[in-house]
Amino acid sequence: MLQLDPVLRRLAIAAIVAICLGGPIAEMFDHWDPTDQPSNDTEANVVVAAMCIGVVFAIGTLVVVSRIRSFSAALVTRLSVLIAASDGASIRLPLPTVSPPTILRV
Repeated sequence: MLQLDPVLRRLAIAAIVAICLGGPIAEMFDHWDPTDQPSNDTEANVVVAAMCIGVVFAIGTLVVVSRIRSFSAALVTRLSVLIAASDGASIRLPLPTVSPPTILRV
C-alpha cells in the first residue's frame, strides 16, 4: 500500500483543490477557443482528472480510517478480555522479598 508523507499528502490535496478551482477560472478568462462549441478543452480534462484523483484520496482515507478503527476496537476487546480473565493479577506490583540495605534503614 502506498503511503505518503503527511506534508506531501497535504501538498497534493492543495494542488488538487487549486486545479479544481483554477480550471473554471481559466475557462472564464480564455478567448482562444469558443466555449459553446464542442472542442478539445484541456482545462476541463485536467479538472476531471484532478477530481478523480481527489476521489481516490477520499476513498483511501476512509478505508485507512475504518481499518484503524476496527483494529483499535479489536485490541480494546482483547485487552478487556485478558484483564477480566486475569482478575488484575498481572497488574499488581510485586512485593519486595528482601529488606533494604543497612545504609537505607532508619
